[in-house]
Amino acid sequence: MTRRHPITVTSMFALATMAGLATGCPDDSDSGTKRTPFRDDWEVVIDQDFIHLDGDGNPQISRLTIGGREYDDNFANRGDVIVNFDGAANHILVEFRKFTFSPSQEAAQADFDALSAWAYAGVSSPKPPGHKDLDVEDDCIASGWQSDCEVLVYYDGLSQLRRSGTDIRVTLPPDYRQRIDVVTQDNVEDDDYFNRGNVCIGNLFASANVQTESGNVWVRLNPETYPAPKCSPEEIADCESFMIDDGMGGMTSAPWAPECACMTVGGGEFGVLAIDNRADTASDITVDMPAELWASISAQNKGSGQEAAGEHCEAVVSVPGAVPDDTGNDFPWQAKFFANFPGAPAIEGAGFNIQASSNACAPVAHTEDPADFVGKGRGEEQESSERGNLEVCSGCIMQTCDELVP
Repeated sequence: MTRRHPITVTSMFALATMAGLATGCPDDSDSGTKRTPFRDDWEVVIDQDFIHLDGDGNPQISRLTIGGREYDDNFANRGDVIVNFDGAANHILVEFRKFTFSPSQEAAQADFDALSAWAYAGVSSPKPPGHKDLDVEDDCIASGWQSDCEVLVYYDGLSQLRRSGTDIRVTLPPDYRQRIDVVTQDNVEDDDYFNRGNVCIGNLFASANVQTESGNVWVRLNPETYPAPKCSPEEIADCESFMIDDGMGGMTSAPWAPECACMTVGGGEFGVLAIDNRADTASDITVDMPAELWASISAQNKGSGQEAAGEHCEAVVSVPGAVPDDTGNDFPWQAKFFANFPGAPAIEGAGFNIQASSNACAPVAHTEDPADFVGKGRGEEQESSERGNLEVCSGCIMQTCDELVP
């Protein structure tokens, strides 16, 4: 079938999950007042040091979480997330682009003013700033960036407005090699304005976990990405050129043998890129990896009701020289491949692990920009397209994240 083609979605609106109305003030319920979507400009909310290595070059920031689902009627970004690894050394920049549904620009500005950045480390359940259970030492803005910081959106009110949130753009240094988690959800409170939470990560040289709903996902790995990003260049070089005894008095090449430095000294932790969406949601996912990267690749649409000879989504691996696995390629919506395996004695099935999955193959209505709002009572006129198609490629993402997620 043709991928990514527009289709009719009259039934989409009956299937949309509707949350209860917010209880805080101001109220954003639909009470007959003419409301329309508003989106602010990008605004810098965090601009500070990000010292991720200590004086000896050892990592001291091992994990960063960007975005989150609604918790306790608050802390939901409900928008796009962009992460670019092209910033200044030892620095983090976080920008918000706030949005809401209001009767006027003045009312929208009041909604924007109530949204701010929340960044704490090691907090199991977010609390409002100043809460007695929050330690100032865990405040990543006031006390400096540290491992396990979470960047969330905080609404200053009894409960966050159901139609408000913010897009998030984070710029990190290109030499950050540890892990990021990206979490977002759709803004679908209004039947006439389905604003999906898209995710784009550019120049990734680390492990990443991405969770979304029906937003699309693009990830482009750094061209120099290692199979094990946490290992040092020296440890990687040792593994790539490793030699072992050939049993006949000589030495033979054995790249990535289990005895090499990255495996024994560097911890042997291979990189992982895991992209998934929530139950019954459909996303297009595209991953662009270096053609030379040793990787194991799995792409799968888990949606029910697909037929190989009928309606279905596709999972495609278009990496030069990638070899299909003996299993996991039974249907057009499944793909399991291995790329650039060094050969024994390297661990078969290891390398940088790429997992891309969508939980549905379905038409998805979406309005990406407030300027495209179709108007009240006209939600069925929103643009719609099939989502749930997956691709892992080399060199197929030609645009920047800011172009893909404008």
